Amino acid sequence: MDEADEAFNGMVADTSKDETRGRAQAQAQDKVWMDTTKDGSFSRTQADSSVNGTFGEGLADPAKNKDIRASQFRALGRFLERLHGRFVTGLDLGTTAADMDQIRVETAYVTDTTGSLGAQDDFTADMTAYGVYIGIVTSLRHQGVADLQGIPVAVQGLGKVGYALCRYLHAAGARLIVADVVPERVQRALVQFSGAISADPARVHAADCKVFAPCALGGVITPATVEELRCSIVAGAANNQLSERQLVAGRMQARGILYAPDYVLSAGGIISTACELQGAGPDLIRQKVAGIAGTLSKVYAEAAQSGIFTADAADRLAEAILESGQTD
Repeated sequence: MDEADEAFNGMVADTSKDETRGRAQAQAQDKVWMDTTKDGSFSRTQADSSVNGTFGEGLADPAKNKDIRASQFRALGRFLERLHGRFVTGLDLGTTAADMDQIRVETAYVTDTTGSLGAQDDFTADMTAYGVYIGIVTSLRHQGVADLQGIPVAVQGLGKVGYALCRYLHAAGARLIVADVVPERVQRALVQFSGAISADPARVHAADCKVFAPCALGGVITPATVEELRCSIVAGAANNQLSERQLVAGRMQARGILYAPDYVLSAGGIISTACELQGAGPDLIRQKVAGIAGTLSKVYAEAAQSGIFTADAADRLAEAILESGQTD
């Protein structure tokens, strides 16, 4: 937890003890939300919702301190309202439709609230997982592998997205290696996905597999862990997977490991959100998410043509879209 998170939690706790300071504390909370987004890059903004990453680290346990948690999300809502629609948030890591409902109290610039498509049956998470699945298939084909039948895939993190990804992979015939810090999630996966085996969550990156799919927290590929990888593809939903981007990306490339940039693969959730705002239904949304295959292929082609890392190629293509003003 960084200083901003500590300050934020401290201010909220003080507010709950002394309601007379409510307005001043609310203003201070708003400032923390603003400060923590100053260094957000275009790439991460495209991949993450605003309550993930930095925001998520400062939030109260959803099972405890409900009043504090509600005040935090309402503070986020006030911040978003000042952006006048330039940024719209929705469900992401560790958040619920109830959290989005709290944001809705302060602003209309939020999706995945109770009753919306995105909040039904974990649809947003499912679309994120589907995009990652599409990315894994595309990456395998890039390496000359036609399908997932019998392919060992190690999935780190069995939350909503990771578990949904396992469903897609299992249905396609992949051999699953699963890991999570919550034993019950692992046991559930072993029961539901025949043939799956478990791995130590701290060592799953080193599993003997074709694809390593990080679907938990970021920074999992470090200068140390990159040397322990036994896969030929890293493709997962976790945000900001590379702890030291240039160094780690260089080592992966030198070792012949194909990196599928995380914000390209995990775009399914934000695609779903954007399409729902435009009135699209689930079938059209799934079709749009399937377009991640074409995007990722462009990234790989740009990286090969320009002799750059795939992560840099993804940034280059994203910046070109920004500069051109394209919306699709």
